[in-house]
Amino acid sequence: MKSFVFAFRGIARTIRNERNMRIHLCFALYVILAGAVTRITVSEWTAVLICIGMVTALECINTSVENLCDTVSPEKSEGIRITKDAAAGAVLCAAVFSAVVGSIVFFNEKRIEAAVGFLREHTALSILIILTLIPSGMFVKGRKRERI
Repeated sequence: MKSFVFAFRGIARTIRNERNMRIHLCFALYVILAGAVTRITVSEWTAVLICIGMVTALECINTSVENLCDTVSPEKSEGIRITKDAAAGAVLCAAVFSAVVGSIVFFNEKRIEAAVGFLREHTALSILIILTLIPSGMFVKGRKRERI
């Protein structure tokens, strides 16, 4: 049971401290909303959720690699730079391929028609969803931390 506590603490710390994780989570939220609005199939949900899980998991791993590298070698090191770049590259690869999967799932005539139909039929809800971009932007930006 303690391992779950430690895992959730690590996820929460990553969300709190890593802007890129907050960006990934905001994209995930809007992709999930788009999936619900356009009624994607079970297999499409599977692909989308695997992508979301992969990107967020790799962002946690990237954060842990960066923190470990900074702890082990606070001074500049070519090996540390290569390690940190590779970890960041893993996240980038996952994000790019997730965007490709998202394009395949959402950018076709059926899904675009479904989205437009939703906008027409549920104008107030559509406006509300659009307005959530404001708090999402604030979430991504994060709060200013005091320097100690």
